[in-house]
Amino acid sequence: MEEKKDYKLYLDTATMAGKLMLQNGAEIYRVEDTIRRMLEVSGLKTAEAYVTATGIMVTLDDPKEDSMTVIKRIPSRGTDLNTVSMVNDISRKFCSGQMTLKEAFHDLKHLDSRQYTELQKALGIIAVSLFFALVFGGTWKDALAAGIDGVLIVMALWFSKWLELNAFMETMLSSVLLAAGAVIMSWFMAINVEMVIIGAIMPIVPGAAFTTAIRDTLQGDYVAGSAKALESLIKVAAIVVGAGLGMLMAGGFRL
Repeated sequence: MEEKKDYKLYLDTATMAGKLMLQNGAEIYRVEDTIRRMLEVSGLKTAEAYVTATGIMVTLDDPKEDSMTVIKRIPSRGTDLNTVSMVNDISRKFCSGQMTLKEAFHDLKHLDSRQYTELQKALGIIAVSLFFALVFGGTWKDALAAGIDGVLIVMALWFSKWLELNAFMETMLSSVLLAAGAVIMSWFMAINVEMVIIGAIMPIVPGAAFTTAIRDTLQGDYVAGSAKALESLIKVAAIVVGAGLGMLMAGGFRL
């Protein structure tokens, strides 16, 4: 029989797993299912998890034990499917008995999900910008300009992280720089400004977040699905406003 103090560890371990998954773009139903499965290993009668786009509420209860509840707020979210996969792997090993509770807690607490370095991520953004310009029918000059815009996006993201800007301001700053950069480059190069901007925008388009919102909605998590869809639309609005502002600023500067 498990000691009473271990039940708190069950709760902390399951909540940590859910937090890591939610922070990195997992669907709500997947987060709730993972938490419940990990808590059921405790053998207690009641194991409930209620997850929204911005928080987690977990309860572990039994007639013979005092009720325990944990609430965690998730202030920031991103997309890192490698982290979600690693947490899923730890959860499955724990639930199947291949890993002890303490091992699962330790692995989650010290999870190193850095599949790529910051330099590799930066090069990925630049490459995505460059090749999407070609995919959409641009010339090699358009692609080169989009790649330069990708460098501006990387600089904007690093600067935003340094200033601790929220997601809206981060996205808008990136859009301002890439749009202004495209217009300014058109003064010196024969490029299609629209094609350059469209290609450069692709790394910051919230496509994965919107897809997750649809999947949550189809699973019946209407509140979470609506919240994620609204978050995606706000980022789209930031892209539109930022791109328009960047083009106006560059045009005004030339005048």
